[in-house]
Amino acid sequence: MANITLSVPQNLRIEMDKHSDIRWSEVARNAILEKMIHLRKLEILRKYVDKEPIPEKDWEWMDEHDWHPVDELPMKKSFIASLKASRKEKSYPFSLSDLKK
Repeated sequence: MANITLSVPQNLRIEMDKHSDIRWSEVARNAILEKMIHLRKLEILRKYVDKEPIPEKDWEWMDEHDWHPVDELPMKKSFIASLKASRKEKSYPFSLSDLKK
């Protein structure tokens, strides 16, 4: 595993020292990992929106992270309206294929 050095302001270090039970290197590692996942999602989302081919390695990564670019897109207003109407009627007048439109 590679090492990095992280500088923090003195007042932050004082606050961190008050919580010596926390493994701050683990906190930093998790934050970096989350940021890298976010950046990878943005990269794949850009390909998806631009209708570029998505490489197999990206499909595998999406499967590993249970994520797909469509998860980031807003729902269509017509779909939201049908959900609201069906809630009032207590029925769901659409099928799975309607979600893919």
